[in-house]
Amino acid sequence: MNHSIYLLKQAWAGLSAKKGFLVTIVTTLGLTLGALLCILTLAYVVISKPLPYPEQENLYQVNSVIVDKNRGVIARAYNYPTLVNFFEKQTVFSLAALVRYEDGVLSSQPTQPTVRNTFVTPDWFPMMGATMAMGRAFESTEEKDSYNPVAILSYEFWQNEFNSDTSILERSVTLGGTNFRVVGVMAKSFIEPQLAGTGVKTDIFLPWDFNTLDAAQREGFGSFSVMSRFVGKLDSDRSISQIEQELRLPVNDFWRGNVAEIARYDNWTLDTELQSFKTAILGDSKNTVLLLLAGVIGLVLIACTNITNLFMSRTADQQRELAIHAAVGASKRHLFQTLFSQSGLVVFLSVLVALIIASAGFWVLKQYLALRLPRVDELAINSVTLIAALIIALLLGLLFARISASMINYRALNATLQSSGKGTGIQVSKTVRRLLIISQVSIVTLLVFVSIGLLRDSLKAINEPLGFETDNITALTLKINSSSNLSEEEIKPLMLEFKNRLMELPQVADVSQAVLPLGRARRINQGVEGSQELQLIETRFIDNRYFQIIEQPLIEGDFFSAADFNDESSLIIVNDSYAAQLAGEGSALGSKIVLGGTTYTVSGVVKGVKMPTANDIPVRAYLPLAEARPQFIVKLKPNQTLSRESAAKIAQEVNRQLLLSELETLNDQRDELLFTQYTTAITSSVLAVLTFFLATIGLYGILSYATQMRRFELGTRLAIGAKRNDVIALIIKDNASSVAIGFVISLVILLGLYIGFSEALVNYVNVQIVPLYAGTLVLISIMTLFACYWPLRSIINARPIHSLRGSQ
Repeated sequence: MNHSIYLLKQAWAGLSAKKGFLVTIVTTLGLTLGALLCILTLAYVVISKPLPYPEQENLYQVNSVIVDKNRGVIARAYNYPTLVNFFEKQTVFSLAALVRYEDGVLSSQPTQPTVRNTFVTPDWFPMMGATMAMGRAFESTEEKDSYNPVAILSYEFWQNEFNSDTSILERSVTLGGTNFRVVGVMAKSFIEPQLAGTGVKTDIFLPWDFNTLDAAQREGFGSFSVMSRFVGKLDSDRSISQIEQELRLPVNDFWRGNVAEIARYDNWTLDTELQSFKTAILGDSKNTVLLLLAGVIGLVLIACTNITNLFMSRTADQQRELAIHAAVGASKRHLFQTLFSQSGLVVFLSVLVALIIASAGFWVLKQYLALRLPRVDELAINSVTLIAALIIALLLGLLFARISASMINYRALNATLQSSGKGTGIQVSKTVRRLLIISQVSIVTLLVFVSIGLLRDSLKAINEPLGFETDNITALTLKINSSSNLSEEEIKPLMLEFKNRLMELPQVADVSQAVLPLGRARRINQGVEGSQELQLIETRFIDNRYFQIIEQPLIEGDFFSAADFNDESSLIIVNDSYAAQLAGEGSALGSKIVLGGTTYTVSGVVKGVKMPTANDIPVRAYLPLAEARPQFIVKLKPNQTLSRESAAKIAQEVNRQLLLSELETLNDQRDELLFTQYTTAITSSVLAVLTFFLATIGLYGILSYATQMRRFELGTRLAIGAKRNDVIALIIKDNASSVAIGFVISLVILLGLYIGFSEALVNYVNVQIVPLYAGTLVLISIMTLFACYWPLRSIINARPIHSLRGSQ
């Protein structure tokens, strides 16, 4: 023990004298191992860690699969009465629950926030092992058809929206015109199964009876919904296929018996599919996580290679110290222990930094990738993280010590003391050093080139103009209270009044009642009059102010007038892509288009616009909007905002049945659509910088070692009259061929990838990559010149006698 402590003290003293060496390795290894531990923990949570629910291996989601005998699987969705009948009649599951996911508006709060509601039957809570921070879960009094208006809040929603109000159980919340008495708050530790989509979290749990499907949907057998679920706990020794077969017949028979007289369903059947909770929650994310893990492991391997070079240089620098140890009787084992104490201490410090980096990585994943990767809320430093960190530290410490020890020619060490640095007992062959340089250059050229290419493509998508204005424009959507019986004719004047009230606000410049520019467009079958050919065309419903507000250019014809909008005239505006289809190079004005049994006349042609991330501009048509549609785009004056409170207040003043559903700027919507591009840009930038940094360290280590080996030779050259620039040119010339070979290898690999995957890469390979590759070569060349020059400074800036003596 005393000897080990002595070795650690000696190691720390030696490392303290080489702070640059210590900081470089701890920083490099800490960053890369931190990324590895972060993704390794994510892989464990996603792939191996059991779900946090009782008997999770027996929990299943039962999917309703709509099958057409000619087209195959059409969708996975439930018909409401069929789902309810299945729930009431099934005997396979010991616990079963109905679940439905919806968005609603919390009208009892001044801001009328949009909330995610989950409608469930009581058995859902014990099935999920749900615990409560306050109050209770649903009971038998909240079973299906009991219509008992109670609510349970998620812990996060209770904190954020109600400021952790301890008297919350004495309050009610209002959704859809119904007051729900709050009976419970979920525990902070409860993790909701993400069956509605990755990252989708419930704000308020409500009894199944209060879902907002209307009577026609609840009773009709022709409508289906993807937001309804059946979940259950399976207690059976039979195979999944046997159980699916048992469930399939009654489900299909019940539905078929109620649609037998509807001809369009003649080829349809309903199948059942059991999907384990783990499969339903994780989806195909396993492959994504494994790819991330592979990428990080590759980065760690590059870092370890570079750090190995630094240790080699460090060992060469220690040759006189090691020679003294050997001269006073140290054996090979003692020398290894000395080297291991140094490498182990450095790696241990690096792992401590890595754990901090991993924790920061968990926070980043939770903040920015919760909607992309499942179970990220469960990420934390756990036993797997700590065990992996210890194993990695031990293995890397032994690896670096073993490589350093393998360089030592034990018998030659004593000669070092008498040679004044003219010989050495520590050698790595010139061929190995050359191969290390070639591999470093080729790998870093590939990685930096790919990273810069990804960054370029991401920035291109981010900066590419949409073709319309988004600054100072806010998208606003109202929701009509589901309990109201307002007809379309009654809604129209309410929408007009709301629009006029918005126009009266001092910060508002203009208002349009229209489908949101960045919202999803309807695809409607339409064709030229007299032709039997139909095609699905993206169709947006707008008013007379839409194009002026978003500043979408008019090419020919006219925009809709106020009269066209009010009368819902049979006019249609098309974009230039559609006009080209209709009239080629001629004018499309006056063309007749049949849509939904009505003939529309083309009255205008506008310049086509492109949605974020879209590859091209689609064919698009615009129709006058029905005045009852509760969607608006609001043009604000510069540096002005529209708050939820003021918009919600106006809606309530117009009619108590109007609720504010969405209020978001077009710039925010655009950024959400470009989330992947922003993430790619940031990731590729970091990867390029980190790769460049690691490669610089690696080349510095290799060339620093080579320079140490040639110290006597270079000192001799300087002593007999060589100039500083001559020595620098000599080192650059000696390494230029290795760098050039590395460039050629990287180019060959890129060409091989293009030849092997030409179809996948055709959109990325063009003449524009030539300057990109040339720029990459320039960057790598500058890095190499730095790595050649910097280790020489201690030789060319000192008197030659120091190099001849082997001293610093």
